[in-house]
Amino acid sequence: MIQKVNFAFCKTIGYSKEELEGILNWDQICEFKDTKFHFADPPLWPCTNLPSENPSHSILLYTKDGTKKECSVAFAFDREELRIFAYLEIPQVLNKPVVKFDSLKSSATEKDWEKPDVAWVQKEKLDAIGTLSAGVAHEINNPLMGVINYAEMMVNGIENGNPLRKYAGIILREGNRISEIVKDMLTFTRIEKEEIKIHNIKSIFESAFGVIKTCIDKSKIETVVSDPETPIFVACSAGKLRKIYFNLLTNAKDAIESNTDPNQKRVLSVSWEKLKKENKDFIRTIIEDTGIGIPEENRHKLFDPFYTTKDIGKGTGLGLTVSYNLTREMGGELSFESGNGVTRFYLDLPESI
Repeated sequence: MIQKVNFAFCKTIGYSKEELEGILNWDQICEFKDTKFHFADPPLWPCTNLPSENPSHSILLYTKDGTKKECSVAFAFDREELRIFAYLEIPQVLNKPVVKFDSLKSSATEKDWEKPDVAWVQKEKLDAIGTLSAGVAHEINNPLMGVINYAEMMVNGIENGNPLRKYAGIILREGNRISEIVKDMLTFTRIEKEEIKIHNIKSIFESAFGVIKTCIDKSKIETVVSDPETPIFVACSAGKLRKIYFNLLTNAKDAIESNTDPNQKRVLSVSWEKLKKENKDFIRTIIEDTGIGIPEENRHKLFDPFYTTKDIGKGTGLGLTVSYNLTREMGGELSFESGNGVTRFYLDLPESI
């Protein structure tokens, strides 16, 4: 019997939790390609408590609208809870939907199954807005170039002292600002493709840091960059990683500038560490600032497009959205934590040896 399903599985298959939980026969919602395999014989499965260590099986899921989705399923057996979990991996779904069934005890983590899969919802939101942004960006770009070009001609052709020159300058400045937003929108929608290669992560960081270092120094911000003990390499797109670093450093600088407490140290720190996630090696970049922190009520929308707390003209509100999306493209993860006036961003990318 299917006892519990998570939010991602419900969204994938189109049924509600109430419709799925309690189903006695798994064959009602799926078909195993391997006809020798059957869901009704769990004692025959020699599986451990880690799905990655167990063989996967190809199945077809029957969605509520009648279509079929191909996916693979692996199993894990919780010997303490006497429960079998099915982990389904479906193409283009970020987080794995999970089904738990054949339980002999009540769940000890009931609330974990009730809460929505935040990362999955975030991915769907970004993908949908990305499709819209691509069309909007191209439609805006063509007439915008005409506005900018004519404004530039007016600035160059009108004598100093004429008020029209001032107004033309304002048009040119705001037109260029819109142009930057359009460029970020195109980056966000992954219009440009760049081959992923092996790069020294510190070298890419230094090229991004060099661009913004003057602005950081002018703001009288102390920078502490802890060099890794040995060269570290990641599989990435150099241009995309450079943009991510630039965005994160810019955000850290702006956060520190926003802190008006004279007793607060103005420090921007960068360090690297190695870590394992799901038996894979990753390199984590940690960018920490002693700014104003991120209020609890704003954290859930930090990666939303056009969300910003900066003054008008200081940002497009796409920097973190673009960085989040580019990190995902390279098989990595961008996350953060904030508290007591300190914010840390964690950029995790697959290590290459």
